Amino acid sequence: MIPQRNISLISNTLVSAGGRRIPEAVIERDYVLAWFLTGLARHPLREVLAFKGGTALRRCWFDDYRFSEDLDFTLIRSIAIEEILAGFNEIFAALEAACGLRIAFDREDRHGHRNTHTLYLRYQGPLPAANDMKVDITINEVLCFPLQDRPIQRIYDGFDDLPDGPTVKVYAIKEIVVEKLLALSDRARNEPRDLYDLWYMLASTDLRIAEVRAELDTKLALRQRVVAGKEQAITAKEDRLRRLWAAAGHRRPDDRPAQGTATC
Repeated sequence: MIPQRNISLISNTLVSAGGRRIPEAVIERDYVLAWFLTGLARHPLREVLAFKGGTALRRCWFDDYRFSEDLDFTLIRSIAIEEILAGFNEIFAALEAACGLRIAFDREDRHGHRNTHTLYLRYQGPLPAANDMKVDITINEVLCFPLQDRPIQRIYDGFDDLPDGPTVKVYAIKEIVVEKLLALSDRARNEPRDLYDLWYMLASTDLRIAEVRAELDTKLALRQRVVAGKEQAITAKEDRLRRLWAAAGHRRPDDRPAQGTATC
């Protein structure tokens, strides 16, 4: 496990690069997430859990992406939550042996969505205080694009004990774009990071929304949702999300942040 000094050095470097101090606990969690994914890459659960969401964008697609504090997966095949937890315990033991990082199951959110397992893991990393992280696992989902085998990016030189090479199964960029469009078309959801994520992916690739409209309709049908005028629904939400983003102290989605300095 890296020393606490590495976390502090990364934090200081990010201040110099972006003018904003990222809490050391956020950087530590980023490190712990990377090690958990490394453990997953070496375990049979790798073939069961498809990695997605903002942390997937940061850890497997864009090394200058915003910090993301949760792990999001979709089940590739049906498996009981008890089997997942047993596999997690094996991963935790392997990680402690490999790097000294201690992670343990803390609790399951019993008030979660019927299509999602929500778990909380407790960890003790380089910093003195213990902390936790959330894991969301979607049970049933339509995948419109093939999963990708992607390496887990180190991102910072200070994460120098992370091995090179391990890969996990990750949503394709097009799949994540569809998921973000789905979220933005939902009147009940108001997460500014959805707008940021969509903007970033479209700005960083040659992908256009028109290319994934059929896949968006497929996912809407799974949820038994009908959105009349999808483009208008997304546009109507955009101004509100921009205000929420600004109120939270983030940069405007028009301004690409310096490497690793955006948080959500």
